[in-house]
Amino acid sequence: MLTALLDSIRSQFGSKSYWLGSMMPLILFLAANVAMAYPHCAWVGTLLTQADTWDQKAFKYSVALLILLALAYFLSTLSSVLLRMLEGRIGPLSLCSSWLCRAQWKKLRKLDRQYAEAVDARETFRKAKDVWKATLQSSRRAGREQPSLTPEDQKSWLATLAGMKIDELRRLQSGCHNLTFDTLDQAVALLAVELAAHRTGRSGVLADALTDLQSAIQYAMDRREFDIRHLLQRRQVNYPGIRPLAEDQPEGPVANNILAPTAMGNIGQTIGTYSLARYQMDLDIFWTRLQNSLQKDAKDYYAVLQDSKVQVDTMVALFWLSVVFTLFWTVTLCFVFRDATAWQFLTAGTVGTVCAIIFYLLACESYRVFADVMRSAVDLFRFQVLQALHLSIPADSNDEKALWLRLGGATGFLDVEDFQYKQSMT
Repeated sequence: MLTALLDSIRSQFGSKSYWLGSMMPLILFLAANVAMAYPHCAWVGTLLTQADTWDQKAFKYSVALLILLALAYFLSTLSSVLLRMLEGRIGPLSLCSSWLCRAQWKKLRKLDRQYAEAVDARETFRKAKDVWKATLQSSRRAGREQPSLTPEDQKSWLATLAGMKIDELRRLQSGCHNLTFDTLDQAVALLAVELAAHRTGRSGVLADALTDLQSAIQYAMDRREFDIRHLLQRRQVNYPGIRPLAEDQPEGPVANNILAPTAMGNIGQTIGTYSLARYQMDLDIFWTRLQNSLQKDAKDYYAVLQDSKVQVDTMVALFWLSVVFTLFWTVTLCFVFRDATAWQFLTAGTVGTVCAIIFYLLACESYRVFADVMRSAVDLFRFQVLQALHLSIPADSNDEKALWLRLGGATGFLDVEDFQYKQSMT
């Protein structure tokens, strides 16, 4: 047992997770504390000078290095705990879960409303597009018998109501802004009057205005489609469950729509709800089996998954160390070091708080990448789990959902199920 423990520790010391996820944050944390303690602790300033007089430099340096390695190792063992704390499952954030969950629900409902509004706007534009097109075409035909704009009228046309509205559309489109239905409808009505009163021709301000208006109408429809896709993507990567307007709502409670107290927690829950909603595969039960298949059959992909997890662990560790740094030094400078100035107090509190916010945002972004890699792992390698269990590949998606549901019940809850095993070819 001791040999296995030592082998585990040795492999941990050589891993990227240890050096990037634990050692680097710890060194930065210690360096920041030394910088804060330097003006108030005389021994910090004379530490290097005293080190030159030590008789047993190698021994003391070795002891300091071993302490640093041990602290980093201890921090690495806490990575999962720190992540769960940031997700709001345990620790101080869980105590505020009721208040934090209300804030998350508010953000989610806002996102769902924006999605519903974008869908309604797209349908409105679709219905109005043919009407607008017919109005412009009929007005242009009516203007064929009318005189063309004079050169003087063309120069001053942008000052007319129709010209100003078309110019507004051009500016909004070039700035990648949304074009509202009312703005386009007014532009169509104003330009239709101009087209019916003057011959358009193949060139000139009216021809350009007609082309730009048609382009703006198509841009508005494409923008609504982009907004819908963007909002769907934001919901999928940031919140668990199924959107209320989804056409393929699950028949049973396969998707956990209960929100976590924090953004990190909700991002983490998207992994499990995705596999449940799409495949009825409970990752709480099958993750270790999927991990074994990845390590055996997809080593390159598993390395990518590990790298993504290292980034998450690094940002999470830096966040909590920033919180500890801020709390420790604001209290210490206020009650212990009476010679501390207000500027030093504000600097410690401000820098620590800003760093904590930045590291939290980076942790969320890294967690989104990790969650996406995890979802892809489920899509690409879930059948390897069935092969490892000597079960046949299901015939279709419905059979697959039924199989994962039965297998999850038997594996995770000891439900009585009968499975027909596939004989391996030798």
